[in-house]
This record gives sequence, C-alpha cells and structure tokens, in this order.
Amino acid sequence: MGLETVSATVHENEANVEKKTEKENATEIVMNGGEMVLEPKFVDYGSIHPTADVPQLQQHNSSHALLSPRSVLSLPPLDDEELPNTSKGTNMTQGDLYQRQPLLPNPGKSDKWGHNAHNSSGQEYYEDEDDIIQKASESNGVIKINMPPPIREEPRFPQERWKTLLAAIILAFNFVLTLTSLALVHERLPDRSVYGPLPDVFFDNVPAFDWALSVSEYIIIICVNSCVITMFFHKHRFIVFRRVFLIMSLLYLYRSITMYVTVLPVASTTYFCSPKSNETSPLVIAKRVLTLMSGFGLSVNGKHVYCGDFIYSGHTVILVLSYLVIAEYTPKKLYPLHWVYWVLGIVGVVMLQLSHGHYTIDVIIAYFITTRIFWTYHTLANNISLKQHSPNNLLGREWWFCFFLYFEGNVGGPIPRQFDWPFPWPRRFHSKSRDS
Repeated sequence: MGLETVSATVHENEANVEKKTEKENATEIVMNGGEMVLEPKFVDYGSIHPTADVPQLQQHNSSHALLSPRSVLSLPPLDDEELPNTSKGTNMTQGDLYQRQPLLPNPGKSDKWGHNAHNSSGQEYYEDEDDIIQKASESNGVIKINMPPPIREEPRFPQERWKTLLAAIILAFNFVLTLTSLALVHERLPDRSVYGPLPDVFFDNVPAFDWALSVSEYIIIICVNSCVITMFFHKHRFIVFRRVFLIMSLLYLYRSITMYVTVLPVASTTYFCSPKSNETSPLVIAKRVLTLMSGFGLSVNGKHVYCGDFIYSGHTVILVLSYLVIAEYTPKKLYPLHWVYWVLGIVGVVMLQLSHGHYTIDVIIAYFITTRIFWTYHTLANNISLKQHSPNNLLGREWWFCFFLYFEGNVGGPIPRQFDWPFPWPRRFHSKSRDS
C-alpha cells in the first residue's frame, strides 16, 4: 500500500507541474508580443536517482525522469504525511528531486583563494599578489574594485618668487661685471692711428653706414619691450622671468671673459670712442660703469662712448634671445608674430653689420652661444629625467648644472603657453588663454 500511495502522490504533483508550466508559457508568449520563442526553455541538469526502496518510480513513467530547474522549483514541498516512510527512517523530500552539480570543485584549505563559493556571507574575494583588486559579489551583482588614486597629469608650476628675485640679483651682478670688463678693455684698446680694422669679408665688400647702428638699436628696443610684455602677462611669469634672467646671466658672464682676454681693434673708423685716461683706478672704473648703465649699453642714448666690446656682439645676443623667448612662450597659433620677430632679428643684425659696429665673427659667435645656451637650458627644464646626475646625462656636466637644479628642481615639465591678467582689477580680464 505504501508504494501505491507514493505513486499516486507523484502523479498528482506531475499534473500540477504541467499546469503551471502551461500557464507560464502562455504568460511568456503574451509578454513577447504573441510571438513563439523557439529557444529551448529547459536545460537538463541531470536525472533523478530514486532510492533503492522505490524501484518502480522510474519505471512508472520514464518521460518524467528528467526535470528542469523550473519544474523542480515549482514542486510544492512534500510533508511527511503525504510521503510516508518506505523504509527504515527514509523519507522522499524535495532535496531528493533536485540534484546539484557544481561546476568547479571546492578549493582546499591550502588554496590561496580559500573561500567557500557558497558561504553564508554571500561574498567572494579574488585578490591578486598585491592585494589591490577586491571583488565582492553581492545580491545585486555589483562588483567593487579598489583602485589607487589617479596621478595628476598636469604638472605643478610653483611660482617661487624668491628664486626669481635671486635670479634678478645674479643678472644685475653679471651685467655690472660686463660693463666693468668693458671699462678695463677701453684702456687696452689698440691705437686707432696705428691699427686699422681687421680684415673682414663683409667690411671689405660693403661700405659703412653710420645711421644703420641707430636702426639696429631701435629694433632692439622694440624687441626687448615686447619680450617684457610677453613675460609679464604669461600665466607662469615668475618662472619665465627667472629663466630669462639666468640665461642672460650666463651670456653676460661669458661675454665679460671673451672681450677681456682678447682685445680687437675698433671695427668702425667713424665711431666715436672716449679718450683714454691712462689709469684704471676703482673710482675711474666705477664712473665708467655708471655712465654705461645710464644708457643701458646703447649708443643711441649717447652713453656708450667706450670701445672694445667686440667678441662677442651684445646687440646680436639681445636680438636672437628676444626671438627665442617670444617663439617659446607664446601660442603656436601666433606663428605670424614669430615670423615678424624673426625678420626683425635678421634686419637688426644686418643693420649692425652695415654700420661696421661689430665684426662678422662677433655676430656668428653671439648667435651660436645664445641659441646653444637657450636650447640646452630648456631641454633640461622640459625633461624631468634630465634633472639628475647620471652617467648617460652628458648635459649634466655643465658647470652651472647644480645652479640649474636649484632654480628648476620643482618645475614639473614644459610650461603651457597661457596668459592671464596679473592685476586684481578689472575682473573681466581674468579669463585665461588656451594653450595651443
């Protein structure tokens, strides 16, 4: 009688399952817009293994031996009263109808992943060797990954005003040193009545024009004022001023040495030179230095009356450096302006040569030294990897490299070509230009 009761109960449950399945299929067809889905809706997860005490269960109806997860979940729970004992202490329960087959074996205790995939907390952690990535599988399917904080792409550019002030003091010292060297060289100048100008390929073929020197110096005034305005309105003006001060300091220092060690005869036969005083007392040198400083080293002001500053040309240094600064720190879209200052530099040098104010060798050396110092300095400043002593960093062998590290150590890379209004008023001028 026990087997007949079990068989009747199973038949009744199967009938209920078929009815529920028909209702679910009808609902899904309506939800899909009335279209029949031909995909198989059930997947075979294994067959039911009956107990040894009920051998006729599988033989009764073999078509129901395979059950889908949907049909298994639809089965109502069986009580002990509905499913009586068939043997000693053995009951037919829902767990006997559902067979769980895990895809992966449970890890051992010694496994580094060592967490049960079906633990009570419902969380799984997958960690790599650095324990950076943590994956938490929650009921809503959200995966959490711990990421390191992002690195700033834009480097910082601290103002460091005290360094700019120190660079200005260094520039003033080297400028005075150059004027002092010129004041001393004037007393060692070869006699113009005995020694004429040295042979020069340009002088031998082009006559002198005195007015051309004034044209060259007016161009210098325009270029210098343009550079000052560009640096003043630059977003990182203190860094730009500091760099220009240091580069000019090096150029003035080298010039004070080269003009002192080798004194050349006056290149022009018409240029006025002050008479010699036949003494080099500190008072005389100081007066000459103050006279030259009052005219900013230009002949157009009538203060540059001391001769002998030939190797190398200070006029060429200013013209070339002005173009390099404007081309480096203004946006690339202003390339017509760059070409204008390039042309002004060429015209200024040609006017200087037409006046016979400097030998051709003075101009060539001035161009070479100015461009090399400017490009070397900015190559070091724009590459962080070069801001350290290394056997492969040959640029670090410059004697001024230690000073460079002090002034540029905190600058994080190339300076953006951006401008802003340096004053707190008016506020509408505080919009910053874009780097391009």
